[in-house]
Amino acid sequence: MTYEVLLDKLNSLNLAITTMSFDALTIAPRNGAAFRNKALSILSGEYFELLTDPTTYQILKENENHDNPIIAESAKTQLRQLDKIKNIPSAEYIAFDKLKYDSQQSWQDAREKGDYSLFKNDLDALIAGQKSAIRHRESSLSIYESCLDDYEDGLREAHVEGFFNKLEQKLVPFIDRVIKAQGPKPAFLTATVTTHEQDLISNLIKDHMGYDASFGYMGHAAHPFSSTFSINDSRITTHYYENDFTSNIFSIIHEIGHSMYNHQVNIEFEGYPIADSMSMSLHESQSRLMENMIGRSKSFWTPLYPKLQAIIPHILNDVDLDTFIKGINYVEKGFIRVEADELTYPLHIMVRYNTEKEIFNHNHSAEGLDQYFADQMTQLLGITPENPSNGILQDVHWSDASFGYFPTYALGTAYAAQFMKKMQEDVNVDEALLDGRMDLIFQWLRDHIHQYGGMYDTQTIIKNVTNEPFNPDYYIDYLIEKYSALLGI
Repeated sequence: MTYEVLLDKLNSLNLAITTMSFDALTIAPRNGAAFRNKALSILSGEYFELLTDPTTYQILKENENHDNPIIAESAKTQLRQLDKIKNIPSAEYIAFDKLKYDSQQSWQDAREKGDYSLFKNDLDALIAGQKSAIRHRESSLSIYESCLDDYEDGLREAHVEGFFNKLEQKLVPFIDRVIKAQGPKPAFLTATVTTHEQDLISNLIKDHMGYDASFGYMGHAAHPFSSTFSINDSRITTHYYENDFTSNIFSIIHEIGHSMYNHQVNIEFEGYPIADSMSMSLHESQSRLMENMIGRSKSFWTPLYPKLQAIIPHILNDVDLDTFIKGINYVEKGFIRVEADELTYPLHIMVRYNTEKEIFNHNHSAEGLDQYFADQMTQLLGITPENPSNGILQDVHWSDASFGYFPTYALGTAYAAQFMKKMQEDVNVDEALLDGRMDLIFQWLRDHIHQYGGMYDTQTIIKNVTNEPFNPDYYIDYLIEKYSALLGI
């Protein structure tokens, strides 16, 4: 079997799994979950059997030093993946995969009903399954550092904590100054916007950002996410809240950031693992750059705002652009991570990071973990969720054992600030946004970041793009300068 034939087989299985998984979280009827999840676990088992077959290992070793760098780097990527799973017994792998599919359903039920007990047993099983899967690896890393490493190669607790400590020292006092300087929360942020109106707003945002049906699709899910099928088939989801229409706006902008990253990968990478093997920190840098540094700027909204007003005139006609911009950048210590402002957002990530460390470094079971999570929110944000749907149940990540993912949101946002600083040196970003030229922004991102896919590791990309190593001061300076100017403090 040639490497190309092997890839075709792996890609076909992966496409089927991805399609069924996307459907399960969007349009598939709930009552079909048991049959669907069994089929998904069987397909995942087939993928596992093919990837861990000794012939596959031989093919990958033969190609890791190929003259074609696309083939060589792809083979190396797959060998790293194979090293992490090759010692897991097939039956255990399949059972863990089925548990993830089942748990996504129990999490959704628990979240909707605000009942942690509906998810607690599955969460315990997910934690045990994750620990077992990692113990099968030939690695000197701790279990939790193995989790971190899965989402960014080389990421360690010391790196994460050094970053968080710096944020806590410099940003927490500033957050209190900002909150004190603000007026009351603008009423338009909680005004009722119908599903039909939000559909129109969604189309407005997608059209403005050049996210069209030739490569992109938008569905709806309990928790917004992005899913990649191929370079020219990248799908996103959003969620409508009747009394929080800006949540939908920024979910779409965020997920388009992810989706455009995958879409703008070099087309020569199609079918090879490096088309979609970039770290999640890099991926989050692109979504957070779009959501916050672009999507919450006055320049972005200047050409767009009159069109938004025309969709919901009963809410925005008496709200001028400057008031709208202050509103969408309003700072408050709220419960929901995905709706958090830029300043308090890292605190939400710290809550989850501390909880994951408690699980894997101190063996905390799912029993009482809802209370631990709530206590962390009290300690870091000064608020206590009365309902687990506003606490431990608000995120989808742990329902598919994505432990170690959360720190990439905060790190990715800091990477984004460094990328943004460099982009502003090369492109007049404000002028492009004022002219509605999102294509100029995406062109720069394609040329400097997107086209390379997973060809290079995260820190190499940062150094190549910005001509210096990662520097969190760009992020801290960006936040302080932005809110100082916005509020005149």
